[in-house]
Order: sequence, then C-alpha cells, then structure tokens
Amino acid sequence: MAKEETLNEFEGLEEEIPSSITSEVPGGQGENLIGSGSPGQVYDWNTAPEGIKAPPRVDMDGKIVVIKKADIIIPPLSKEWSKTKAGDKEFKYCTFVLFYDFEGQQEFYSGVRTFRREDNKCSHPTMTRDRKNQASQLLGLYADFKGKDINEISLKEFMAFLNQKPKAEIKTKEVINPKNDEVVKKNIVEKFVQ
Repeated sequence: MAKEETLNEFEGLEEEIPSSITSEVPGGQGENLIGSGSPGQVYDWNTAPEGIKAPPRVDMDGKIVVIKKADIIIPPLSKEWSKTKAGDKEFKYCTFVLFYDFEGQQEFYSGVRTFRREDNKCSHPTMTRDRKNQASQLLGLYADFKGKDINEISLKEFMAFLNQKPKAEIKTKEVINPKNDEVVKKNIVEKFVQ
C-alpha cells in the first residue's frame, strides 16, 4: 500500500549524509542524474575525517552562520514511489541538506520531492510554495529576503542563492520524530541577513 502524503517534519529524510559526500556522479550530472535515478553520490574517501564520529549536534540558536553549500540528493530508482493524497501522481522524497560554517554542522530540511515521469524516471526536484514544510518555509524566507513573490522563484535561482555562501540567523526548534516519539532539536534558518 502506498504511503499517504504528509507534512511530517521527518518525512522523506534519509540517513544523515556526511559533508564529505561529493556532488560528482560518474557519467556527469543533470539529466543523467535526474533521468537515471542515480543511486546516490560517489564518496571521496580522501575527504574523510580522521575521527571516528561525526561532530555532535550543537545548539546554534541565535547564531549568525554562513551556509557553505546546499545539496539536493535524488532518491534511487529502487526506492518505492508513494501516491499523492489525490492519488493521481507518484513521488519520492529527496534529501535536502544545508551545510553551515559552524563546527561542521549541517541540517536536513524535509519537503523536496521528485515526481514519477511516464518513462518511470524522476522529474526535476520540486517544493511547494505554501510555507507548510521545512523546504517551503526556507524558500519563503528567501522570497521575503529578496522582496519577491514566492511563486516567482525557480528552484535554480533558490539553489544558486544557497550555494553563494549567504548569511543566516539560526533558530533551534524542537520537533517530534514520529517514528519513535523522541524530541529532536533542529537548527533551522530563521532569516537571511546581509
């Protein structure tokens, strides 16, 4: 039975992906990655940390940080498609992660999806414009920062901005993981700053 679409804060988040994952894919990027539903990214072990564990999550509430980069990772073809609430489309959640310049911190944002094309391949990633999930809220903050209508911002423009090392104020928010009812703190962008 297909999973019903939800606005769950944790929905669609994959395992935490270390910052040492590269964005290079054998055979190129772009249409190949989208069309083939690539199984993921190639790990550059030369960038592996010397230590055994990833840095622990640090409470960054109120801190001004630089977003070093933002990545959207397309799910593999082997991942099952889910049906939308209306039941007329099928989708998969993508992994959307921001890397901060503070103590190796990173944060995963829910809400980026790819839809099934007729050839059973993935569409380009999309996010809603309703500010109801983490990715859409972040897009809305960008729209506010630029004084634009959220509906006029392309994914390309948004991702280009996030990868130009913008400054942001962070708010630490508590959310409940529905899988185990555990309260988890997330360091989410509160607003972009000059």
